[in-house]
Amino acid sequence: MAKKDIKAFVCKPFCTFYREGVKEELICNGARILEILMKKSMISTESLSAVNRRPLLAGGKNPALEEWVCGKCPFRQDDCDFQSESPPPGAEPCGGYLLLALLSVEGVVSSEKLKEIADG
Repeated sequence: MAKKDIKAFVCKPFCTFYREGVKEELICNGARILEILMKKSMISTESLSAVNRRPLLAGGKNPALEEWVCGKCPFRQDDCDFQSESPPPGAEPCGGYLLLALLSVEGVVSSEKLKEIADG
């Protein structure tokens, strides 16, 4: 899957940080993992298209996503308010985290799949 496809399925609909027309060399680790899951046919574009953005994080952070997604994200150290030691009120995760969390709630993505991708 090309980076432009990931932007269409992940960044544009789910990421509050995405800006149309702004060239970004990097993608978040969540988007990278979603790209790998799709390449390995572990999830489909249909499952991504069927997910609706909705309030999700009232229950807190997802430990599996914290470990397998955020732990290796290039934006975590300098650019991630959501994962900072003292997150500001209303701090949101990246679109990749959000979409993976939604897919996790729906049973499409499991911590086992995330571990397999992270270890592979």
